[in-house]
Amino acid sequence: MRKIWYLLKCQEGNETDCLNRCLQLIDCRGIEEILCFQYQRMIRYGGEWHLERRIVLPGYIFLSGTDVLCKKMWEESQKGSNDIFMTPCEVPYLKTMCQNGSLVGISRGIIQNGTVIVTSGPLKGREYLIQKIDRHKRIAEIEIPLAGDRKRMMVGLEIYEKVM
Repeated sequence: MRKIWYLLKCQEGNETDCLNRCLQLIDCRGIEEILCFQYQRMIRYGGEWHLERRIVLPGYIFLSGTDVLCKKMWEESQKGSNDIFMTPCEVPYLKTMCQNGSLVGISRGIIQNGTVIVTSGPLKGREYLIQKIDRHKRIAEIEIPLAGDRKRMMVGLEIYEKVM
C-alpha cells in the first residue's frame, strides 16, 4: 500500500474539532500523519516583543495514510453526513519549510536596494515565494502550490535592516 495525502477542508477556527471527528470516523491504524501547519511571528504587547503561533492555513488540515484508509475516509466524506470535504493533494509544500513537525519558524532578513534577502529561517533561498511584506507586523505573504492551485498565506519575517 502506498502513502497518499489529502487536504481536509473544515470550518475556520474549528480545526481541532475536525481533527477529532476524523479520528472518530475511521480506524486510526493506517494514519501516518495529521498536520495543521502553524507559523511563528513576533508581536508586541505590554511594551515587549513576544513570539506567537498562528495557523498558516485556517480551515485546512493535511492527512496522510494508506490508500485503503484514505479511500474509506474519502467515501465517508462524500456521503454528505458530515461537513468534512476532502481533496487529494501532493505532499504539502509547507512540510519542506518546517524544521520541527508542522511549525514554520520565523525568518530574518534585510532589504538591499529594494530586494529582499532572507538571511535565516525557512524562507532563506525561497525569496521568490514572497509576494508582500508588512515590516511593522513582521510577516510576509507568500504564495505556494496547494492541491493543483496556488494559495497565499502568512508566515513570520523580521526585516532587521534596510540598506540603500
